[in-house]
Amino acid sequence: MNKTEQGVLHLNKLARWLGHILLPLSFFLSSPTLSETAQKHAPAPKEDTVERQVLIVYSPDSTLHTDIIEKLSEDLQRRFTDITISKITPDEQSSKRIKKTTEKNHVLIVAIGRTGMISANLNYPNVNKLFISTDPNKYQLDTVKNKNDAILYMTQSYCRQVRFIKLLDPQWKTISILSSQEKPIDVTTIRQCANSYNLKLYAVSVKDNENLTKKIKHALHHSDALLALPDNNIYNSKTVKNILLTSYRYRKPVIAFSKNFVNAGALASINSDKEQIAQSASDLVEQYFNSGQRFTKPVNHPEAFNININRQVFRALDKIVPETDKLKQSMLDDSGNLR
Repeated sequence: MNKTEQGVLHLNKLARWLGHILLPLSFFLSSPTLSETAQKHAPAPKEDTVERQVLIVYSPDSTLHTDIIEKLSEDLQRRFTDITISKITPDEQSSKRIKKTTEKNHVLIVAIGRTGMISANLNYPNVNKLFISTDPNKYQLDTVKNKNDAILYMTQSYCRQVRFIKLLDPQWKTISILSSQEKPIDVTTIRQCANSYNLKLYAVSVKDNENLTKKIKHALHHSDALLALPDNNIYNSKTVKNILLTSYRYRKPVIAFSKNFVNAGALASINSDKEQIAQSASDLVEQYFNSGQRFTKPVNHPEAFNININRQVFRALDKIVPETDKLKQSMLDDSGNLR
């Protein structure tokens, strides 16, 4: 037998040997018991990702609202590859358009501004909502009617503002606020915050037809500083100059709610810009989807903030000009979270 014949014979033997092994093995692998066991331990098939449908209701007349919504949309599209964002204004909400947007099965509605929030509540009562409002005295969330909804205020919380005031001058004992009867401020909450920082609150109620200067003098006379809270009935382009001049005469500063107010002559402010507001809104939307389409907190304020100071006013009042970075760090706890 030559080498070629020997090689063929060897291959035939090898084939028969493999056949004896593979035959029972194939039977074993195809048995129902093992097949069921394999199916049990096999990784579960991935479910198709449910597309995130978000509807934004906003007013195009407000540049601030439009800018926040644009930045929010851009950020959400960066965070989610499966998100679809639709936009609608209250003026566009004809019955036909509402029906069309409702049929898209939106899982979340973001409504900004009073008109947008009222419209969202009216036209989409069964869809969870994230409201974005200027401040608490403009719109308050009904936690019974809107138990699955959340709200983001553009301003910092009352307690953060009070803490900021205490950091500006630990010697201050009393702060005052002006509250219009048309848009009353939650004095009880502010007083509780003030008490927690060993400060007293002096609240002055203002009617629409009353002498504002007289009310400002009354507030400053009974306090060390005036905390200005957003209210167009009190703080507007026609009144700000007189308010600041009165505070200078009393040598009692105004703690403001915006950078522009500080530039005009207020002592300082803690506030969030539109990028920071949009960032916080985006964080809340992400948290909503990651938590099984529910919000963990009903009332929210921007986490990121800016501190603005007017150095000239500090010097005019014979006060040490603080470092904004140190002030900002003092607003954070040991973990770096905003207090």
